Amino acid sequence: MARGRFTFWLDYNKDIELLLAETIDDLKRKRSFAKTIRDGIRLICDLRKGRVDVLFELFPWVKAEFMAGVQPKETPGEKALREQLARLEKMLIEQGNKPLALPQPGAPKQITTSQFALPRIEDDEEDLTGMVEIKRDKSTDATSNFLNSLMALNA
Repeated sequence: MARGRFTFWLDYNKDIELLLAETIDDLKRKRSFAKTIRDGIRLICDLRKGRVDVLFELFPWVKAEFMAGVQPKETPGEKALREQLARLEKMLIEQGNKPLALPQPGAPKQITTSQFALPRIEDDEEDLTGMVEIKRDKSTDATSNFLNSLMALNA
């Protein structure tokens, strides 16, 4: 049976790693350190791939809450803001304003636009031979220009 052993270091000068060392000692006393490491690596790799399969496998109660759509509890600040918005909406309606219709969930609505013609691409397949003439420029000599510039640097 093939087996592998992996080691890593902890820096006890860092508080978080010192606490981690204490947790590791506790897990070793309970004989659950190796399983915790294996499960932790599986969980991190799965989450980094954007999947939650291992999370739901290891913590079925998370899946139950996730599927039930448990809403987070409203904070006092959120409650006060929601109440203030309700008062403002009521006051605006009393002044004669009409409330905005909230968008209904469902299929996206089609945008109505006027019709327009698509651009035409004219692709003439005529032969361009003879229309463009490529000639060597004999008015300058690049080599002599380069050498002259090089000689000027030495002067």
